Amino acid sequence: MLLHSSLSSIGEVRDGPNAVIDGILDVIGIEGTLMVPTFNYWIMPLFDPATTPGLTGVISEVLRKRRAAVRSLHPTHSFAALGPLGPRFVLAHEKVGAFQIDSPVDRLAKAGGFTVLLGVRHDSNSTVHVGEAYAKPWYLGLPFRPNDPTEAKIRDGNIERDVSIAGLQSGCSLAFNAVEMPLRRNNSILDFKLGNAICQIIPTQAIIDRTVELIRDREDILLCSWAGCFFCTNARSLRGI
Repeated sequence: MLLHSSLSSIGEVRDGPNAVIDGILDVIGIEGTLMVPTFNYWIMPLFDPATTPGLTGVISEVLRKRRAAVRSLHPTHSFAALGPLGPRFVLAHEKVGAFQIDSPVDRLAKAGGFTVLLGVRHDSNSTVHVGEAYAKPWYLGLPFRPNDPTEAKIRDGNIERDVSIAGLQSGCSLAFNAVEMPLRRNNSILDFKLGNAICQIIPTQAIIDRTVELIRDREDILLCSWAGCFFCTNARSLRGI
């Protein structure tokens, strides 16, 4: 299971993020694996999976600090996981690319996993980026911001090494709510509430498949219209749209 979450959306939670994590682990059982985004984006100059904080919510940050958790070595868009498939999901993420084919999210999808949006919408849904990787729109691999670095330094055990991230980073996600209606038309979304939080659970592969269909029907559908977005403005300019 891949969890994107907002703890504050739930309301008051006794024992806080640990209670949410433990509750999900109870539901998925000992054979289940819980994976969360632990993106640090561009904290530099060195990504250390043991100490570099994630910036994707307190639930994700608390999970990555658990003793049994494993974290991928991607220098900007890592994932942390708890459970038997965790090591397999995060292996060699820094070599594959943030959300490329065979990245952690793609591996979870192929294993029959689900994506849970807990108090967040699809503009926080990283799985859509994997769908973009399969659909291969023209903007794939463009820099998210001007002068984005093409290499990053990571700590791998006791070794520091450089990894290339040129052309393998994610783009903008502001328009990703476009995937919701196709998923609903295919009865792929189960709605539920956790406290005050409005939540969805969706087969991860279904998100990838619907994203591919959307892009094939209209290649620019996941580009936002905000004039201040460098990525989407640049992508549209390349096509004169």
